[in-house]
Amino acid sequence: MINKIKIILLLLVSQIVYSQYYTGQRVFANKFPREVSDPSQDTYIQINNSNTDIIVAVRDLNSYRIIQHAYIKAEQTYKFKNIPVGTYVCNYMWTDSRGKRHFNKDNSTMPFKPNEVGGYVITMEKTVNGNLSQSSISEDEFFN
Repeated sequence: MINKIKIILLLLVSQIVYSQYYTGQRVFANKFPREVSDPSQDTYIQINNSNTDIIVAVRDLNSYRIIQHAYIKAEQTYKFKNIPVGTYVCNYMWTDSRGKRHFNKDNSTMPFKPNEVGGYVITMEKTVNGNLSQSSISEDEFFN
């Protein structure tokens, strides 16, 4: 009986470990439109994450469409590359220690011009009142 319990626990732990998301994974590919990038643009938005896993969605303010999104593990960095000409904001989703989902968007915009090189670096830092100028959004606004 003890061996049977050990095997079941081992299988459960293995499944949990292998089912975890990884940085860069498109966890909502079925909820967002096809991703957009422009290989002629040498542009990026880099997210340096803090100590909480997050999902970041880059929204085009002209079309109000998500062009790229990614899961980013705690303490890891991800770079959205080849951002097309336009003006963008990042939307964020994370789950707190009580299991409640939170949705926010940056209040600052990131314009990308034709033939531009470079981009923006956003460093997430856990602070009492936050370190970015953000607004709360609904789950529907995050996904639509």
